[in-house]
Amino acid sequence: MSTDPNAQPGQQGRPAPMMPPPGQGAPMPPPPAGQPGAALPPPGAELPPSSSSAQPPRKKGRKWLIGIVAVVVVLGGWGVYRYLSNDVVQAKAGDCAKVSGTKAKPSYDTVGCDSADATHVVGKTLPSNSDSCGADAKYDEFTLSGGKGVKLCLMPKWAEGDCRKYDEANASYPKVDCAASKGSNEAVKVLKVISGPTAEESQCPKESGPVLFPEPKTVYCLGPIE
Repeated sequence: MSTDPNAQPGQQGRPAPMMPPPGQGAPMPPPPAGQPGAALPPPGAELPPSSSSAQPPRKKGRKWLIGIVAVVVVLGGWGVYRYLSNDVVQAKAGDCAKVSGTKAKPSYDTVGCDSADATHVVGKTLPSNSDSCGADAKYDEFTLSGGKGVKLCLMPKWAEGDCRKYDEANASYPKVDCAASKGSNEAVKVLKVISGPTAEESQCPKESGPVLFPEPKTVYCLGPIE
């Protein structure tokens, strides 16, 4: 095998190292992926999603929250429906009602004025339970809470000749037997009923005590059971 007479000792059999062209340094290794200057993917390749555009994971509790809100809305709507469909809210002047229960906790139900169960007539309705039926009025008041509240001014529905008993345990002024209640301090007799625009207390018999209801204008002439 021939040798190069110009070869330096220790370099025989080795190729000469490649040197960069003048003015250029040694080639730099490619930077790691994700760093500035990283090699771009070939054309047509899909780019990996960046951290800024990635969608956040769905929270499992969100579906439950929507369900709870829906239930609250439904229940709230049902409460409003029950309130607006209540007989007290729907009542108007001139309606008749059956009032039962106690004076402290009465119950109200709308009935026909020709019904034997009718105990009261609605004199007037008030939009707030803080309103007054009148300082001198003798109405029974029925209030309903909810919203702004409602108040009904109720006139007892009595007939001439009735004997009626006042009883805290009964909101309807129960009708009693006149003969059996003679001399009672808890019952009165309806001596006369005067109704209409011209009804006045002065029209009652002298031995009676008049009770005036402005709406509907009615005077009950009450006296002791003799």
